[in-house]
Amino acid sequence: MSKKTERKKIGSNYFLRQKIAPWALLALPILFTLWLKYYPILKAIYISFFNYDPINQPGTFVGLQNYITMFQTEYYWEAWRNSFVFLVLQLLMTFFIPIIQALFLNELRRMKSVVSTMYLLPALIPTTINVIVWRWVWHPDYGVANQIVKFFGGEPQLWLSDPDLVKFCIVFPGVIGGGISVLLYLSAIQNISSDIMESASLDGCTGWKRIWYITLPNIRYIIFIQLIIAVSTAMQLLDAPYMFAAGGPSGASTTQGIFIYNSFNKDFNYGRGSAASVILMVVVMIMTMIQMHFENAEQE
Repeated sequence: MSKKTERKKIGSNYFLRQKIAPWALLALPILFTLWLKYYPILKAIYISFFNYDPINQPGTFVGLQNYITMFQTEYYWEAWRNSFVFLVLQLLMTFFIPIIQALFLNELRRMKSVVSTMYLLPALIPTTINVIVWRWVWHPDYGVANQIVKFFGGEPQLWLSDPDLVKFCIVFPGVIGGGISVLLYLSAIQNISSDIMESASLDGCTGWKRIWYITLPNIRYIIFIQLIIAVSTAMQLLDAPYMFAAGGPSGASTTQGIFIYNSFNKDFNYGRGSAASVILMVVVMIMTMIQMHFENAEQE
């Protein structure tokens, strides 16, 4: 075989390995992503302009009427208020707890793997089981919460039946923390260079100073990613409020997720449900872009 032919064969193999093979491997996942992710988004946008009829699709074209009617509904804006209240409560009550747990877990010298497993176990409990347990805790007659309140001389509360307390009751189980977030933060902390830690110790930066000036800045990126996920999840909240109180009492726990669910499955108004889905998607996208803008500005 001549050198020219050999070089051509090597170049052909390189082209197949570096150019064709990656696209061949990614083709199916890309197609499924387009089909299962982006096609439903485009379909929802399309349906939102129709008085959708599943029997005689797509139904009557109404333009922006679904959006206009929805914006004129008080129930819709109440769902937005509830969604933002849930967002604030979740960030204040639950977001920082896994970070604190990971910081303390990193300081353990013994049984770290055992405690890490204990933190992970809550994430393995199905949401339904968790809700059943906490509904018993918040029960107004024989729940643990009222027993504790009465022990300290307080008045029993209705908890999940009280519009002023229901949001707090739904978010409170997250105060326990744990889950995969703790392990993600712990992994990020343990990946901080030992040279940085040793230099900080030699300079007298220990204890809380080391956590504030060394550890937290070095895991800022994972905190930022978790913050984006937390905000996006809170704005799309559906399962917990629905299972705890089905959006009640008096709509006090109705989120945008429940509003959209009810539009599709109770009112059978597919146009309005699609319009609400599109608006929610746009709002979450804008909030994510704002978060990323501030993160990039701070890095610069």
